[in-house]
Amino acid sequence: MIQLFYDNESNKWSQRSTYQILYWGKEQLSLSPPSTKSVRPIIKVNSNKNGIRPLVGILAGDNSNYHFSGNTAIFTSIQNEITKHGGLSFVFTPSSIRKTYITGYIFDETTKKWTGYRFPYPNIVYNRIPTRKEESSRGVRNILNYLDKKELPYFNKRFLNKADLYRLLNCHDEVKPYLPNTELLTPDNLEPFLLQNPTAYCKPSTGSKGHGIFKLEATANGYKYSDHDNSICFDTINDLSSYLQPKLKEVYLIQKAVSLSTHGNYRYDFRVLLQKPYNFWQVTGIGIRANEKEHLTTHVPRGGRIFSFDKIADHSDEIKIKKLALTTASLIDHEGLFAELSMDIGKDSNDDLWIFEVNAKPMRFDEPSIHQASISSLISAFRTFSAY
Repeated sequence: MIQLFYDNESNKWSQRSTYQILYWGKEQLSLSPPSTKSVRPIIKVNSNKNGIRPLVGILAGDNSNYHFSGNTAIFTSIQNEITKHGGLSFVFTPSSIRKTYITGYIFDETTKKWTGYRFPYPNIVYNRIPTRKEESSRGVRNILNYLDKKELPYFNKRFLNKADLYRLLNCHDEVKPYLPNTELLTPDNLEPFLLQNPTAYCKPSTGSKGHGIFKLEATANGYKYSDHDNSICFDTINDLSSYLQPKLKEVYLIQKAVSLSTHGNYRYDFRVLLQKPYNFWQVTGIGIRANEKEHLTTHVPRGGRIFSFDKIADHSDEIKIKKLALTTASLIDHEGLFAELSMDIGKDSNDDLWIFEVNAKPMRFDEPSIHQASISSLISAFRTFSAY
């Protein structure tokens, strides 16, 4: 067992263990015993080795009202798990990096608060910047370039753009048949697309969690627009196009609607979590999200429900979904180091599978077994891709 101590006056760490000196961080800096025995240990690491490996830096968002912004539940789970296996994690932001140290935060189980300390540069950085806007900012780009120069590995490299991803996957015969007909939405292709596909979903290329999505339908009397809050009918395509014009200042995709399989009054799709704990992709878990048929999406924040996989699907579904998900993930590899992806995969009334979404930086899965397996897989990935 390693006990870690911190001197607030000197901003230096020390340790107490069976070793006189321990090492941590990318530069393998030394940790000596504390000068006094009266100091309370900050955190304990379960290890009988002469080092803390790996030291993981979790890159979160800057927040003017708090230490950082991001998914604290995931950050806490990582800290709890990695300390059981000889490592340590801390959360930091783009503004907390200095030339010789990083101000990072760990969760103090005694005070139940996130507390800041100075850390050496870690062995690996886990990119959990929470928004596309912040990730595309000059400050974050500079930080990621700086990590590259220091040869400090990090994942996930960035959020995935839906339009770019569709173009990438549509070039590969292995997955092309599983992609619903999709185009960039423009005033010019709105009418011909709806003539060919009377029901379609439109979503922002940089959207997530169902934000900004709406449905279009060609009806006997014109056209119908539906979003999460309301529905509007239009007599002509020009009326519909004029209504959509403000939205099209943002890049949107229009995608053929798929008639999803149903369970009772609910239509459902599959949420697949893939991770790369070693040098190859694995499926960590498959969940099911369902919603009443009149709802636009199956996202839980939008009223979706969680169903047990075993309650609705069978072993043949599992085999087909895993094969498709693993094939898709392998095609994304050349886009950068991604050690985790989530996919939304639907099944229609003919039992055909369809890829709707592929996302980097997955949200926490609500299923406890999948969440715990995902944290364990992350710890393995940190070890696999760390720089020592």
